[in-house]
Amino acid sequence: MFTLTISLNSLALYIVAADVLILFSYILYILNRKRQLNKAVNTITELITGYFSNSGAETRVSCFRLDGNNHFVTLIESEPLKRFRYSIILESNLISHIFKTTGTVVEKIYWRFPIKPSREMIATPDGNNLADDDAYFSDVHAWAKAQGEYQVSEVPWDQYENSKVEK
Repeated sequence: MFTLTISLNSLALYIVAADVLILFSYILYILNRKRQLNKAVNTITELITGYFSNSGAETRVSCFRLDGNNHFVTLIESEPLKRFRYSIILESNLISHIFKTTGTVVEKIYWRFPIKPSREMIATPDGNNLADDDAYFSDVHAWAKAQGEYQVSEVPWDQYENSKVEK
């Protein structure tokens, strides 16, 4: 038979109460920090969504927290529009605006331009049919087509040597 005797004196009781109080305050600190980070993510998402809704572009914004306390990464999904071709300019403006407004640091903004294939956008076997009238697609298609055309012909050796001297 085993007997356990516990005696609680006032010093032991104070130590147990202090441990419980410290543990409870640490749990409250963790919950408060999590709430603040979620609030910062929502604020950043709303700021970027509002920024693009004022310009008339439909975007979906996602924000992720990095390992640091106030460092975030955002992902912006939008239709491929020509005005987003130089998105690095928009990134720097958005990062500075977010930092001035909320005090949080956005490390990087990643862009995604998903294309939903439809029957009109699928090219025919001759490869010339693009139904989307967006200038971005037509510019890229014209550039790719111009880059893909090679002309190979036979040239006499003397003409080849003369072209090298002229350059």
